[in-house]
Amino acid sequence: MPKINWSILWGVLVTIIFFVLLAIRLEFFFKKTETVETLTEAITQKPSDTWMNIYQKNNKIGFVHRTFAIMDKGFHYNETTIMQINTMGVTQALHINTEGDLNPDMTVSSFNFDLNSSLFRFNVHGFVVKNKLILYIGTPGSQQKSEITLQAIPHMSGSIYDAAFHANQAKDTTSSFSIFDPATLGLRSIKVTRNADEIIPVIGKLILTQKYCADFMGAKNCAWLDKTGDILKETGIMGLSMEKVSPQKAQEGINRDDTIDFTEFASVPANIKIDEPSKLDEIRIRISGIRGLLLFLNGGRQNLYRDILTIKREHLSTAPLSGNNLPKEITKYLQASPLVQADDPQIKAQVTKIIRASDSSEQKTKKIVSWVYHNIKKEPVLSVPNAVEVLKNKVGDCNEHAVLVTALLRAAGIPAQIETGLVYLRGRFYYHAWNVAYLGNWVTADAVFNQLPADVTHIRLIRGEGSEQLDLIGVMGKIKLEILTTS
Repeated sequence: MPKINWSILWGVLVTIIFFVLLAIRLEFFFKKTETVETLTEAITQKPSDTWMNIYQKNNKIGFVHRTFAIMDKGFHYNETTIMQINTMGVTQALHINTEGDLNPDMTVSSFNFDLNSSLFRFNVHGFVVKNKLILYIGTPGSQQKSEITLQAIPHMSGSIYDAAFHANQAKDTTSSFSIFDPATLGLRSIKVTRNADEIIPVIGKLILTQKYCADFMGAKNCAWLDKTGDILKETGIMGLSMEKVSPQKAQEGINRDDTIDFTEFASVPANIKIDEPSKLDEIRIRISGIRGLLLFLNGGRQNLYRDILTIKREHLSTAPLSGNNLPKEITKYLQASPLVQADDPQIKAQVTKIIRASDSSEQKTKKIVSWVYHNIKKEPVLSVPNAVEVLKNKVGDCNEHAVLVTALLRAAGIPAQIETGLVYLRGRFYYHAWNVAYLGNWVTADAVFNQLPADVTHIRLIRGEGSEQLDLIGVMGKIKLEILTTS
């Protein structure tokens, strides 16, 4: 295998980490506070204007500015988030704007989510009609419509603390809320517990606060709210935290040299060195720290028995495949989705340039994986990738590679999915994304390494697009790996 720089391994998790930290909270209802305040006054009717600094391990990496107003039929908010994110030694600017309307109970009525980063831009806007959430997803000018059937109208992923506050949740009680995350288009349930009140220092004053803690996919996030519902402080995973500050302090510069590399920070150390992972046929790993989490560790080439995970290298099937002899449950992985636009004319046109109609399924898969490996520049990108944009810009990390490979394979008639998990490189396991293609059975493929099948140090935690990847949040900082044997 050609020598690969370690930095190309970082994938989808950076985006998810920040979206979830910034999502499971809302700093609404800003009001000037006294030296020591009580929790008895009603919510202010005046428009609010809140600023918060974002920190990682006490290093400022950005700020949030939100305005919020009470309307005749609910609430209107506008939030701008600006961050400097260090991934793989490269610091990038990330600009997120979210605007929307909420119902009187803080559930979503309509919203617009816009993310700008490097070469990529992602936008999703939507609204609720009866029991459906109508979404328009993609980049401006080339958006696709999608619908999600709702069991109940969700809160935006940022409004759960306000929902708990607004509902006058009692101390030492736990409530469940349904939330929608615009970054992954996912619906999830989140539990919020109100703890004992605490007095904390905020901008040189002592404030009596209500403390709430949210359990999201096994990850804990806590927030301290004043008597009006304004969030004054928040702590979350990966050493991330936020604190209310003055507008002047929020807009002070960020020291790019002090930012922590999230790639290294999130990685998991290995107990032994593996010289040539691509030559291994099997690996056995003791895995711990993730009990109770919704992960896809067992199945296919992976076998989990108690806490021992065995991964075996796959063998390619010799049986010819076509759309006529695919199992019915597999054909759904030929379909396009909002971010994997397998039916887009640009994707289809590119496929005809890569493969021949007479190629076998294995040949088509090898050619597509190789083409993406050689033609997509391997650089870290902070965005929500979609296949058409990746094809256009021809740059990205493993997440962009995996999305494009999925679209090209499906357009070529090969069922394909995305897997996310960990992969070994130079003494550590890094978060990574790759593919599985159906070639008589599911076979791993990694366009970052040009591997078919992928080497056995690829540890699958999740299989699926978008919302499934939220399940990885609970893994961060908890998972531990011990390599037992390799062969």
